[in-house]
Amino acid sequence: MSIPQQFSPVPSPAATLVEGRDAVQALLAHAAGPPSPTDPVTASLAWVRRAVAAAPPAAVWAAAVRDGAAWGVAVLRDSRERAARDGDDGTRTDLLSGGGGYRSGVLTSPGVRGAQDFARTALELAGPLGAALADGADRRGTALELTGLPDTLAVRALAAAAGADVGAELPVPVVERPVPGGHLVSAGMRKNLRKNANRLATDGVTAELVLSRDPDVFTATLPEIEAAYRDRDAAHGLACPLDTPAGRRTWLDRLAALGEVDRRELATLRLDGDLAAYVVGVPGLGRYGVFEGRFVTRWARYSPGRVLEHAVLQHAFADPTTEVVDWMTGVAPETLLTVSRFEPRLSVHRGVRGVGPRPLVGLQPASAR
Repeated sequence: MSIPQQFSPVPSPAATLVEGRDAVQALLAHAAGPPSPTDPVTASLAWVRRAVAAAPPAAVWAAAVRDGAAWGVAVLRDSRERAARDGDDGTRTDLLSGGGGYRSGVLTSPGVRGAQDFARTALELAGPLGAALADGADRRGTALELTGLPDTLAVRALAAAAGADVGAELPVPVVERPVPGGHLVSAGMRKNLRKNANRLATDGVTAELVLSRDPDVFTATLPEIEAAYRDRDAAHGLACPLDTPAGRRTWLDRLAALGEVDRRELATLRLDGDLAAYVVGVPGLGRYGVFEGRFVTRWARYSPGRVLEHAVLQHAFADPTTEVVDWMTGVAPETLLTVSRFEPRLSVHRGVRGVGPRPLVGLQPASAR
């Protein structure tokens, strides 16, 4: 992969820093490669591109390193919020992958290397990428606050190279495939599910469960999904993220990004024809992610969320390639049907240092130079 002529290399051929939405979008177009099977879907090009498009143009920047055809790219956004740790009064920088509690990551492409080399490539590029992140933060006068990262050698190497601290975050609960002859949920939960089924039958309520990856089905159901999302927050007196234009756009963009990479499945439970619960699932690559799920409170008597969650778990493990189901965010275990183990997540924090804002160097459009 060669650098296009309209860009100029940095003095060090290994590291690149770009700033501004147009420059970052151009970098993504030329650094794209096959997705890593170990990276979360939230670190996919589709997800990051939509996040870049929605962010303020001047707030977006990126750090990239290249080793031959292999690329590692971190796309970031500055915000005017105080950084999460005491003593940081400057602007905070975080990753555009993830967000909202979801797993985050960097874009890693091994280029011409085999798929088995993704982990090795990520580790080899982690040090230079961490140093580039520190340089970019110093030039912009910001603190780094990178959250939702997996606890891997590559992430720890990146933090060390950036001179950053590593902290523990709420882990992600995981359900492992049951052993042959084993049960997916506990005896007590199976009893509760039977009670819900009996209650539906006694009350004469019809139940219809549908799972679909059809984008047209998703589009047709989206207004009901949005109403269900708002219903839960309203019932608990919570501010709903969809009440602001930016929050609603972020939510819609994330759902659309899952569709663009063909990693979106919609499960719905209808009671007497009305939507009672939904789950947006993320199938593929040996894992099934539960991206989002809510139920409509007026149907709470029948525990539709529990019923649908159990059906989704059964459906996920019906695929012999699925080894684990995870919730993609840190979730309180008492709210879940079942949990086998927890996968740790890390935050990477580096306070404000350096001399303050300076122009970034690197791949810059010739017209902007």
